[in-house]
Amino acid sequence: MVDDIGLVPHISLAAAANCANGTFAVCGEEGRALWYGPFLDGDADHPHGDRFAGAMAAANRAVWLAGRARADAGHAEATLHLTVTEPDIDTVTLACTASISGLVLDLVWSEDNPALDWCHVFGSLDWNPGALVSLVDAEAPDPRSGRHLRAVDTPTNNDIEEGLPMIRNAGDIGPIGGKPTVDPGVELRAALEALLLHDAVGLDAKMRHAIAAAVHLAVDTPHGPPEDADEFLGRLDAAWLLAAWAGNDTEMSLIATLAAGDVPALSWCELMFTTALAPWSTSPVAVHARRIFAAVQHGRIGAVRQQVRVSGA
Repeated sequence: MVDDIGLVPHISLAAAANCANGTFAVCGEEGRALWYGPFLDGDADHPHGDRFAGAMAAANRAVWLAGRARADAGHAEATLHLTVTEPDIDTVTLACTASISGLVLDLVWSEDNPALDWCHVFGSLDWNPGALVSLVDAEAPDPRSGRHLRAVDTPTNNDIEEGLPMIRNAGDIGPIGGKPTVDPGVELRAALEALLLHDAVGLDAKMRHAIAAAVHLAVDTPHGPPEDADEFLGRLDAAWLLAAWAGNDTEMSLIATLAAGDVPALSWCELMFTTALAPWSTSPVAVHARRIFAAVQHGRIGAVRQQVRVSGA
């Protein structure tokens, strides 16, 4: 994360939803409409009358739009000053999504939100690709009133060694002072980590931590362990992991860390695991890792629907 918020370009947006009308709006801070209209029946983020879900959907669309503007302007990172109307919005999930889009999120709650007016306008306006670059401002905006929420402090890839929490890797774990419980994922995690670490000469400590973190995120989800190698590889996707770990702050911060940077550690892990688990690999470690999935005791497993899908993305 950038220490001085004035060193990076800035994007200022406002987002709101009106669930009574089933509409959303994203506009510039001064009220210029950028994107508004009704939620469509096929939208995965349709709030279906839920006020907080509507606010989150509108905010996520603003984050996506700002990420696209940052990329079109050729910047590696930008600060997004986003005004919302709901004080109880899920800041952790929103900040993780912003981090994946190369944005440092500066969230502001205010009842004076210009996007609210556009939620009542008849018709719709789709976002204009040609107008996105103009959203990026090299100068820091003036301070505004409202409750500022620095949503999450996500380190960069250079800080990954210090920033990642230790990943459990013991056979018996449990609450401190309580009765130890058996960790069902220990054997699978150990086999998967060994795929990349058993002969990883020259692999630095931060990538060893990244491998352990990626394995934990893919194996220990609330939905149960992966059934096979293909499902494990499919889980090494930031959007899937964000949906699976929603509400778990430690894991959400891990995902943001692994997905940040020009060469995300998560993408590197996906490439390495895809190669290591390939059917043509005859390495004894790979053969063992592929076989071990059959011995896993499965919990409740199923596809996790991606929480946010932006129309026109």
